[in-house]
Amino acid sequence: MKNPQEQETNILIADLIDLKLLQQLQDSFAEAMGVAAVTVDCNGKTITEASNFCTVCNMIRSTKTGLARCQRCDAEGGRIAHELEKPYAYKCAGGLLDAAAPIIIDGEYVGCILCGQVIPTDEREAFIQDIVERNLPLGLPAEAFEAEVRKMEPLSRERFESAVEMLSLTANNIMQNSAANMAQKQLLKEAQERAALQAALQETQIKALKAQINPHFLFNSLTLLGYTALEEGAPRTEEIAYTLSDLLRYSLRNMSSVVELGEEIEMIDQYLTIQKIRFGDRLNKVINLAPGLTHFEIPCMVLQPLVENAVIHGAEPLMRPVTITVNAYQENGRLTLEVHDDGVGMPPDVVETIESGHFEDDGQSLGIHNVFQRLQSEYGSQFSCHVTSFANLGTRLRLNIDLDSESESSINGEAERESAISQTLGNQINLSHIQINKTTPVNHDNKLLTPLG
Repeated sequence: MKNPQEQETNILIADLIDLKLLQQLQDSFAEAMGVAAVTVDCNGKTITEASNFCTVCNMIRSTKTGLARCQRCDAEGGRIAHELEKPYAYKCAGGLLDAAAPIIIDGEYVGCILCGQVIPTDEREAFIQDIVERNLPLGLPAEAFEAEVRKMEPLSRERFESAVEMLSLTANNIMQNSAANMAQKQLLKEAQERAALQAALQETQIKALKAQINPHFLFNSLTLLGYTALEEGAPRTEEIAYTLSDLLRYSLRNMSSVVELGEEIEMIDQYLTIQKIRFGDRLNKVINLAPGLTHFEIPCMVLQPLVENAVIHGAEPLMRPVTITVNAYQENGRLTLEVHDDGVGMPPDVVETIESGHFEDDGQSLGIHNVFQRLQSEYGSQFSCHVTSFANLGTRLRLNIDLDSESESSINGEAERESAISQTLGNQINLSHIQINKTTPVNHDNKLLTPLG
């Protein structure tokens, strides 16, 4: 807890002057004038080593009570000097003559140089007796302590006050010059930062302009490719062009927003359609969207990186057929989004990384990592993940989202409405072009399907 008497300042002495230089200045002054000196911050805490401290004060400060008393006295002397805005001489708590020379920058008190530990020539005996009486309660050896007090050389008040004045002028002049230099450096830094921000703004504006031009160019090019393929009688090329155009439009429009699960599933269907054209009979797809989930909102593009990972790492290395299955269902108050392949399988260390959520910053599993970050940001502790994988049997990755009662009720109500429509139209209903099969249940267990072929 902060001491209520402590002061706050935005200027630190250490920022104004090299403390080694300040130490040299302080040491030279103390040696030349025959006094002790130390520099403290605005709260009385020392920031330099003590210079020429006398044995008497070292004995006092060797006790816990004496040290605390001296620190309070130093802070109070600095405070009064600050209020007076000039050096202030006083008798310290230990009974010696001290002075505080305030360091003030732009009207703000940042600390002071304390000097003294002096017995004045004109009151030597009275000071000695007072010093002994004040400090005996600290438990110091009386005879040895008094002997050290009497060894101290007295100093005239006039010489002491002149020394304090000289030290104050010198220290403040150095600090003021340092503060001016620091202000100039700060202005230069701010000017450089403004220039850098201006350059960054211009670059951002250029990128924004490019971002507006590039998608427009790509969409036009893909549309032209589709028309050309149609005219030349190339239906597969036409299908790829239009499907890719839809995928680009979807991702650019929705990347930072939430979408309905039905839209996301439709996008996955389009993505796998393109991949199936590439892989032919080596890739099969199965997509199941359970009733009631079509309009449930999720962050955009959370399934595509997982499906792409299944294609690249699960299917592409194999020459045999691989089936990629995407399931979305609600069960026991939880929404589950599942991507399953019966391909290569994941190494155990990758499975452990995904399960723990502790991804290394090495670029691997970047897509999955981004998906996890977005889902954790959106759902917090309601989100969890489970991975099951075996070599040459494939991988099943489940994203689980705990539903609140309102969401669960909404899904159940939507499912009932879809069921009523289904009974009217038959056993199958097409929502957003994704077939929802009412007669074949989705396999939700943890068993991985054996490879096909």
